[in-house]
Amino acid sequence: MNYTYYGMFLWLPSVLSEKGYSLVHSLGYVLVMTLAQVPGYLTAAWLVERWGRKKTLVTAMILAAVAALLFGLANSTAMLIVCGLFLSYFMLAAFAGTYIFTVEQFPTVARATGMGWAAGFGRIGSALAPFITGWLLGVHLGYGWIFGLFFAILLVGFVIVVTLGYETRGKDIH
Repeated sequence: MNYTYYGMFLWLPSVLSEKGYSLVHSLGYVLVMTLAQVPGYLTAAWLVERWGRKKTLVTAMILAAVAALLFGLANSTAMLIVCGLFLSYFMLAAFAGTYIFTVEQFPTVARATGMGWAAGFGRIGSALAPFITGWLLGVHLGYGWIFGLFFAILLVGFVIVVTLGYETRGKDIH
């Protein structure tokens, strides 16, 4: 998720600018899209207790993945903004779900270490993504391919959480 988030949102104004939007419009659209992160985060924070950690996380991840793919294929301003809003909303919902889900996957005695390692690997993705995305933009593969990569990375994370993680809501995790 870190790879997708930092690879995408750091380059989003440039992507919109390359699609023909002025810098002012690009920054404005990104601002509007970014505002959707607050309700996404708050919704997931509420859902993890009502619906469950895993269900909230995997739902947000798959919907963020689909939104990323659709954003890359968008061919109109309305579609860009709508897909960007959904992408922003569900990415932050996935992050909110991740924080509580991940920490609870480890026994108490290893919780800080486990979460630290998980966060550290996430930071590697955060550091690499802007460079790789910039390179991909430079070789002009097309936005469908670049956002398709974001889709694929989120899909891999989705499969990992579905197959390896377990639900902890309402369970004694000590």
